Amino acid sequence: MLSEKKEEVEEKNEGDKNLETIVEQLREELNNVLEEVKDYKDKYLRVLAEMDNQRKRVIREKEELERYANERLILSILPVVDNFERAINTDENTNNVQEILDGVKLIFKQLKDVLEREGVKPFESVGQKFDPYKHEALLAIESEEHEPSIILEEIEKGYLLGDKVIRPTKVTVSRQKEEKEDDTDGNQG
Repeated sequence: MLSEKKEEVEEKNEGDKNLETIVEQLREELNNVLEEVKDYKDKYLRVLAEMDNQRKRVIREKEELERYANERLILSILPVVDNFERAINTDENTNNVQEILDGVKLIFKQLKDVLEREGVKPFESVGQKFDPYKHEALLAIESEEHEPSIILEEIEKGYLLGDKVIRPTKVTVSRQKEEKEDDTDGNQG
């Protein structure tokens, strides 16, 4: 009986040693997993910081691009401003209205050329069907000569920047002539 107890104790001790070994292995694996989690967390935080820096860099570059684009446009318009200033400062006693008008026309052409180089161009609307994406109707006139919603007159030109409408044309459109009701509706009496 004593030997049986001794064997039980030895088996229990051996089982405890096995449990201790298993627990030690599990602790080691847990430490390894925790170390991996820490590494992944560090990598995640670094990537997050890089993304935030990239976002800030893109915003800064966009602002600089807008500033540069405006600067380039302004530099191309300044000669037009100079010419207007010269025209305004011409001798007030000049009686030659035609020369002044010719000068203003040249300045206007210079400005149109600047806008064209920048990709801005007017678009024609008279005779076309009204398009709410390109036109703004200010007046509607009854017309028997035209279908409804045909543009009869441009009040203010519309402009495209590339293919995008940056200012709609302000227009007068045709509308169907309304039939006037007779005072008599067939009932006499």
